[in-house]
Amino acid sequence: MSKRTVAVLAAALVALLVLVMAGQRSGTAPGGAGAALVPDLETALGEIDRVTIAKANGETVATLEKRPESWVVADKHGYVADAAKLRQALTALAQAQILEQKTANPELYSRLGVEDVAAESAAGISVSLAAPGRELPAVILGNAEGARYRYARRVGEAQSYLVDRNPDVPRVAAQWVDATVVDVRSERVREVTITHADGEVVRISKASPELANFDVASVPDGRELTYPGVANVIGNGLRELKLEDVEPAAARPAEQPTIVEYRTFDGLVVRVTGIEREDESWISIEASADVALAAAAAPPAAPAEGADAAPAGDPTAEAAQINAKAGGWRYKVAGFQYDQITRRMADLLKPAPAG
Repeated sequence: MSKRTVAVLAAALVALLVLVMAGQRSGTAPGGAGAALVPDLETALGEIDRVTIAKANGETVATLEKRPESWVVADKHGYVADAAKLRQALTALAQAQILEQKTANPELYSRLGVEDVAAESAAGISVSLAAPGRELPAVILGNAEGARYRYARRVGEAQSYLVDRNPDVPRVAAQWVDATVVDVRSERVREVTITHADGEVVRISKASPELANFDVASVPDGRELTYPGVANVIGNGLRELKLEDVEPAAARPAEQPTIVEYRTFDGLVVRVTGIEREDESWISIEASADVALAAAAAPPAAPAEGADAAPAGDPTAEAAQINAKAGGWRYKVAGFQYDQITRRMADLLKPAPAG
């Protein structure tokens, strides 16, 4: 074999080795198909203690901070965050894998919504993560591609990607808080008393939980209810009551409030103080226990062999739980929900007979 042939074969072998090594590297490269969008995030999920969401103009949407007892939304005065929503968003981000590389040209970023969020017209949203001792890249989540995929770019890098996840990242701080204010089912409710600021009182009640409809007290002579169950919407007013916004109760004084008191058959008492301002409806909540009602509703003591049976609900403990969450806060609620809780007698009656 000539020296020339040996040299050619050696060069070919070197080129082949380079190609093989390049192929091996591409399988694990941070930007390769199948690679994680945010490397190491999955192993760091339990260590993250701060998440910052930002949108166009660099405006901070929400800053979520991990406290000893819970996650909170710093931008909402430290109110408790929706931990499930945060967990789902971070898990989706950690599991997101690159499907393919897209543009690395900044002039084309806007087509995918992955331009820098400092731009006034930025369409995407950035997610920055902090964990002690970790360096995790911030990510810009751009336009969705269908229901499952999304365009994304790591902040500080030119390359953009299409990834196989579409994390749900709200653009409003109030959407990051735990939205459920209180949840009292209508079948538990024994009576509701609504005292309006002008002195009008509306009272509804049930004699037993099995009854379908609430009775309305003090219906004026000659007037009739619109239909038998017209007051049921009041009794169900605290079922999965959701907030739209939250503020410290001391932020603005409650002037001329409407007071609504719910009493359950098992002794829970929930007092709702409502105000309307600037076409918005706000409430604060305080809970307590009616010891007499609780004692009357308590089942007979279980025999020794039934010690493993689930105990009956404790209204004192439930009231303490409600107060721990709602104490010191005022909630903005949807207008229709506020209207249901604060009905007037006229809302429950058929029109007065003519003449």
